[in-house]
Amino acid sequence: MNKIAYLVLAHDQPALFGRLIAALQHDGATVYAHIDGKQDAGPFRQAAGALPVRFLDAPVAVNWGGYSQVEAMLKLLEAAAGGGHEHFIFLSGRDYPLRRADELQALLARDPQRNFINFYALRKGTDFSRLIEVYAFRDFYARLRTPAVKSVVLWLVRAANRVLPARRFVPGLRPYRGSTSWCLSAAAVAYLLDFVRQEKNAPVLRFFRSVTGADEIFFQTILLNSPLAPRCSGYDDAVQHQSAMNENKVSLHYIDWDPARENPAVLEARDFAPLMQSGKFFARKFDQARSAELLDSIDRARRGVPA
Repeated sequence: MNKIAYLVLAHDQPALFGRLIAALQHDGATVYAHIDGKQDAGPFRQAAGALPVRFLDAPVAVNWGGYSQVEAMLKLLEAAAGGGHEHFIFLSGRDYPLRRADELQALLARDPQRNFINFYALRKGTDFSRLIEVYAFRDFYARLRTPAVKSVVLWLVRAANRVLPARRFVPGLRPYRGSTSWCLSAAAVAYLLDFVRQEKNAPVLRFFRSVTGADEIFFQTILLNSPLAPRCSGYDDAVQHQSAMNENKVSLHYIDWDPARENPAVLEARDFAPLMQSGKFFARKFDQARSAELLDSIDRARRGVPA
């Protein structure tokens, strides 16, 4: 039986968080939770009730698109790294499991060193390549309390980006980008944590502190430039440097990026059939009210109860 660490990053909808925590309980599972430092963790602890959850102390105040998201994810990895886990699955508080735990255990047991992390080479001209060519200071912007000051600072940064040459990426590393929905092996987690602790890699961390969406680039870049790259799903040594546009084929997650819906879509009852037919193990994005009927249907399916 694989020992799995579920790493949950949540900032809203405590009731949905509690439901997620309950759905993740199974033999061999340990749940670690990081509640955004800007939020009161009380309602989330209350929603979890007596369920075993390891809430992180001194959580990070997370800002969308900021390096603070990477910091929170690293804190979760650090908290779980000493627990003897074989796999580490990152989830948001708006995710939910679609299939039984024994099915997930069977998948992971087939190749314990495999990392389910999607990626594509972030070459110039590919989707979101501009993110690493310009400066952005999302965590600093969030600390500016006056809208007028924030507007001025944003204008100055954008003006500077228009006249400055494109930033050079960290020497010696090829940039990659992908989803934050990943499942990593213990070896991959050990490599990541060792990487960030080494003083020689401090320039890498400094670079990402001024990148929008660092959480979707940081982990992929480190692992795909490591000896563990061949253990990442979708890796092909012959074509790894070719770029797909926003590659999303190897994640264990179902996410609907239909441009006619939200970004991503909030899943509802009408999504039940495609969710169940997808073969994926998790999905996002759910809402405690809009997705209530769908979540009930998913729970019944996971228990083997006919629809």
